[in-house]
Amino acid sequence: MSFSRKCSFAVPLSSEQREAILAVLRTFLAKRVENLDRLSLENLTFNVVALRASAAMYELENAESLLRYRLTQRLERGSVTALGTALQRIARVVGGSATGVEGADLMVVREGRNHYVQIKSGPEGFNKDTAQNIAGQLNSARARDPSSICIAGICYGRSDQVQAMVVAELAGRGIQLLVGREFWKFLSGDPGCMNELLELARVAAEEVPPGEKLSFADRIDRKLDQLVGAFEDRYGTDMTPEAWLSFLADNS
Repeated sequence: MSFSRKCSFAVPLSSEQREAILAVLRTFLAKRVENLDRLSLENLTFNVVALRASAAMYELENAESLLRYRLTQRLERGSVTALGTALQRIARVVGGSATGVEGADLMVVREGRNHYVQIKSGPEGFNKDTAQNIAGQLNSARARDPSSICIAGICYGRSDQVQAMVVAELAGRGIQLLVGREFWKFLSGDPGCMNELLELARVAAEEVPPGEKLSFADRIDRKLDQLVGAFEDRYGTDMTPEAWLSFLADNS
C-alpha cells in the first residue's frame, strides 16, 4: 500500500521529498537492524545489577521480557549519533541545502536572505559550552554574509526543555533558536510538517525494505527469538533467584 493511501491528512511535502525522506529513514533503520543481526548472547553485554533493579520495577519476570527490554535499550543507545546525521539529511530534503560556508549545516533562503542553520537532534545535553560553540560557528558564517540570519535548530522536543542558560547564550550572540515543530515549520513553511515526518517514520519502520523478505520489525522479532532460546537453554524460562545468580556469575 502506498504512503498516500495510508495518510489521513493533507501533506505539505512533494512525492519526491517523501521518497527521499523514506530513503534516509530506511538507511537509518537498516543499519540499526544489521548491527542487531550480528548480535549473539555472548557479545551482548549486561549490567546485571542494574538490570535486576529494572526487572523488579518493570516486572520483567521471564527471559523474553528481559531480553526485549535489553534489545530496546541497545537499539536506542546506538541510535544517537546516527539519528543526528539522518535528521540533518531530512532537514536538507525538507527545506534547505548543503552549504560550503564553514560553520553551518545547511542554508535556507527566505525572502532573499540566507539563513544559516546549525542542527542538533534534541535538547538533551545541549549545554552552555555547546551553545557557545554553535554561536561561534554561525557567527563565523555570518561574518562572510552580514545580511544573513543565524539559527540553531533542534529537531525534536519543546523550547521549555532547553536550558535557560543556553537560550540566553544564543540570544546574546544573535542566534535564533527553533525547537521541534517550530523548526520543521520554518524549514517547510507548513505547521503540519512534523506530523508527516511522524507518519513517514511509521511507514519506513513497518515496510519490507527493497531486496529483503522480512520487515524491520520481523527481523528484530527473529533476533529476539534466537536470543531468548539461547538464554533459556542456559538459565531457564523464568527469572528465579537461582537464575539471576547464575546470570550474574556469567557476566561478572
